[in-house]
Amino acid sequence: MAAANTNLQSTMVELEGTNQMLKDEQQALQLAFMSLEEKFRRCQEENNELVTRWMEQKATLADKLNEDNDIMFRRRQQKMQRELQEAAKEQVNVIVKNERTVSRSSLTPPPYCLSVSLPNKPQHKFDAHDGEVHAIRWSPVGRKFGTGGSDRKLKIWEIRNHMCECVGTLVGSNAGIMSVEFDTQENLVLAASSDFASRVWTLGDQRLRHTLTGHSGKVLSAKFLGDANKVVSGSHDRTLKIWDLVSRACIKTIFAGSSCNDLVTSDGIGSNIISAHFDKRIRFWDTRSESSANEISLQGRVTSLDLSPDHQYLISSSRDDTLKLIDLRMNQVTNTFCADGFKVSSDWSRAIFSPDGEYVCAGSSDNGVYIWNIKKNKVEKILREHNHPVISVTWHPMGQHLLSCDKAKKAVLWSDF
Repeated sequence: MAAANTNLQSTMVELEGTNQMLKDEQQALQLAFMSLEEKFRRCQEENNELVTRWMEQKATLADKLNEDNDIMFRRRQQKMQRELQEAAKEQVNVIVKNERTVSRSSLTPPPYCLSVSLPNKPQHKFDAHDGEVHAIRWSPVGRKFGTGGSDRKLKIWEIRNHMCECVGTLVGSNAGIMSVEFDTQENLVLAASSDFASRVWTLGDQRLRHTLTGHSGKVLSAKFLGDANKVVSGSHDRTLKIWDLVSRACIKTIFAGSSCNDLVTSDGIGSNIISAHFDKRIRFWDTRSESSANEISLQGRVTSLDLSPDHQYLISSSRDDTLKLIDLRMNQVTNTFCADGFKVSSDWSRAIFSPDGEYVCAGSSDNGVYIWNIKKNKVEKILREHNHPVISVTWHPMGQHLLSCDKAKKAVLWSDF
């Protein structure tokens, strides 16, 4: 008994020692935890302070950009005023025949085209950006066109004396511009950017008016929805977002299930959206409902969409190196366009209809611009002037010019004369 009692007492002493050691370790860990918690709190405060300072710096930068744009705008206005004053000093004899007057509005070509003339030679090749040119787009009437590049700039151009002249550089994006779109009145220009945002500038004074943030991935396409007060954007984060420019807020988020590479709006009131996706599907959305109304599966990642002038057909390009003609009245593919050597160069390569709806056009990774005749289902022409893969093309609304851009800062103006 004495030996057992001795062993028990020894065991109790060891347990008490172990218990005290654990208490000491717990106290040390508690102190270490409190120290780390204090460090975490200080880091949070520093982070909040840095975010506040960063937001203030961004606001200051935006004000500075707007101030610079104001200065540039005033300089242009002053230059224009001097030119008008000089022109007013010149005497011009005006001969009016048959008592007919010509109004300025009658000199403006209507924004529709009965027949295009196929371009056959480059009229002007120029450096559009310092790097890859991702997007190019004519304005609805064709007075201007816009380009977006990896240099984070959106540039506005006009054709003067058969040359493309930059008339404005719009800044504010923190990453490459992926798409360009004008409103129907040519008052606003919209750009999607790889910095997870879309932006709206006014063309008159070239000021940044709206920055639409909320996506968690690069925005590959943005379009005006119905009118100039709403915008829809498609992103790599697998969502579409609808924005109200009046309230400057996102009013609807559509979960598409796959990265969106391009989108179009198929009606004038802005209720129908068609989107192109990485998972090889084209999805049709009614903004008044929560789910996709319909979808079409293709054989490759869909890179672009474009509506025919009568809005009855849709052309898509995909990474299986084909263009698909889709009849929207039946929601099915009615024709496929391909050619030897034609390869879609990127996930944001764009294909378009001609303004008369008789042709489709797309750039290729073999540096060519391919034009297909829709009725004959054959390649009508291949234009070659680029030295690098062609990403995007855009046709003048009146059909007399074609623009294309490539991965090495070049853009080409094509014509038939």
